[in-house]
Amino acid sequence: MSRRPRIRFDERGLTAIMRLPEVRAALHNKAEEIAARARTIAASEIDDGFASEIKVKDETRPSGRAVAKVEATRSDATEHEWGSTNTQRRRVLGRAAAIQPQSIFPDRSERS
Repeated sequence: MSRRPRIRFDERGLTAIMRLPEVRAALHNKAEEIAARARTIAASEIDDGFASEIKVKDETRPSGRAVAKVEATRSDATEHEWGSTNTQRRRVLGRAAAIQPQSIFPDRSERS
């Protein structure tokens, strides 16, 4: 009878990987793609001023995990994203980020 191998996840390795410049660059590039879609949506549905206020912000969480955020920095951004009594809900950032995840395993992309 053969035994299955046991795999123990070592989080230190993941933390080290998330700090690599290549990983940070990949996160930033994906955030820039989302920001470009958000700017296009904002320019067509709101105005160019709102579109110009959509930016990418790179951060490091206290846990050491790298993050690239797409933010709308204009004062009325929350109202346009979620809606209010005077502003229609647009979901500019949410719609721009609503992309299908791609698997790193090509054989798994066909599965449901």
